[in-house]
Amino acid sequence: MHKSLDQKYMQVARACLQVLNNVNPAADRSAQIQELYGAIDTAINQLYKQQEQSLGRSFSALRAIAELDSEQDDIAEAIKLAREALPPSH
Repeated sequence: MHKSLDQKYMQVARACLQVLNNVNPAADRSAQIQELYGAIDTAINQLYKQQEQSLGRSFSALRAIAELDSEQDDIAEAIKLAREALPPSH
């Protein structure tokens, strides 16, 4: 599995384990399940938020590169914009 994907699964797994380790044994089963679902939803929403931010940076970089003038702008500027848009792990 891809390292980045492994890390994302681990974030969701940690959220689940945290709930399972701290579950109130006196709570009914339905409440326990809902608490676990809530933790999964929160973890996945955080991952989607990170992906959306990364995608937004990528689109911004592509727009800026597309607006470069091939007659006036240097390719170094396009390379700089592309590298700034990439996450550190790439």
